[in-house]
Amino acid sequence: MRTSRWWTRERFNRLGVLVGCCGFAFAMLAWLCPARLVLQGRPEHSVPFTVGIRLNSPAVWERGQLVQFHVRDLRPYYPAGTPFTKGVAGLPGDHLQLEGRTFRINGSVIGTARSTDSQGRPAWLYVPERTPDGFCSIENTRVVAGGSADCILPPETLFVLGVHERSFDSKYWGIVRFTEVAGRVVPLL
Repeated sequence: MRTSRWWTRERFNRLGVLVGCCGFAFAMLAWLCPARLVLQGRPEHSVPFTVGIRLNSPAVWERGQLVQFHVRDLRPYYPAGTPFTKGVAGLPGDHLQLEGRTFRINGSVIGTARSTDSQGRPAWLYVPERTPDGFCSIENTRVVAGGSADCILPPETLFVLGVHERSFDSKYWGIVRFTEVAGRVVPLL
């Protein structure tokens, strides 16, 4: 008497067809819109996905949306133009405060910048200067023990964060201009 096995030839063939169709669909997606496919090498350090697709920027950004953008020159870490994907934490008009290395948006703590980078070197800190009209300066990154700031995020800018405590984000290099934004990212996997 023959025993029944879950991996019969028919089931194995169906599984092969399913895997092949998924692979074909993924390859077609990459071929049809290669510039829109977003691959995250280490999702636990930036955002909670491995593969996503980039869409056009929305007319109005919302907190929690994922944004892909091209960074300014962040050497020795990343050269200018490197694509980053982070979550939106602050929107134009939000009240940004910095006390020591702890950041608040509209009174709520959103994160604390580490004092050292992953190599043990002193870490940068975004210490925005308040412009005469009350807005935060776009860039003012330096290696300091801590800082103090109280300003408003300017129009057409975002304050972005990763999900990991060591995520290299706006706490270290400042706010992102809309002109640097490539689009909104929707996770697939």
